[in-house]
Amino acid sequence: MNLPWRSHKQASTRGQALVEFALLLPLLVLVLVLALDFGRVFFGWVALNNVVRVAASDAGANPDAWDGVGPTEAAKRANYRAEVFEELTGIGCAPAGGGSWSVASVPDPTFIDVLNSTSPYEPGDHASVKLTCDFSFLTPLVGNILGNPLTISATAEFPVTSGLVAGVPLNDTGTPPSEEGDCTAPDLFGLRANQAQAAFALEGFTGTVTITHPPNGNYVISSQSLVSGSDYDCTADITVYGS
Repeated sequence: MNLPWRSHKQASTRGQALVEFALLLPLLVLVLVLALDFGRVFFGWVALNNVVRVAASDAGANPDAWDGVGPTEAAKRANYRAEVFEELTGIGCAPAGGGSWSVASVPDPTFIDVLNSTSPYEPGDHASVKLTCDFSFLTPLVGNILGNPLTISATAEFPVTSGLVAGVPLNDTGTPPSEEGDCTAPDLFGLRANQAQAAFALEGFTGTVTITHPPNGNYVISSQSLVSGSDYDCTADITVYGS
């Protein structure tokens, strides 16, 4: 008549397993939470590194944007900041010190005079971009352990690939006028209305960009008054339409 004794032993084993599981459960949950939050931080850091690499490569290809003060240079700087801002908004981290990213808060690249010449914007010099942001944890527990937010940063450095060598343009990324005094109208289809001015000025135009439907709205452009690919006087104006 050993059956009752065996039944009692099995029940005791099950009870012991439940107690052990209850003791281990908080530790398992903590490990899972740490893995989730650290995974988010890791992928955010990887994405931030991709942003600075793209930004440094673009700065190295357009050093004249920071080596001049004309409308073309201003348009290139605006386009650079708009592209970096668009990439930063998808990472999920805020600027170091608080607030949120904006086009104006995107820092300019730093140009390093590798050639020890009079200008750091010559081919062979380097363009460096560093971005720092605060990454907020989802769980207070991890934030209390590591500090919330956690500051992450990334730096990239690319050689300057555009400029003048012995007075000759090297890898000029701008669109040259087809004839003296003429500029080629860009294709603005699909751009946001607030990007039209930068794209128009990038082609050398100094005229006014008029935004309609509704006035000053940031819609997607579906048509324009100047025919893309055609040549116009560089002082010509353009009107963009959308909905």
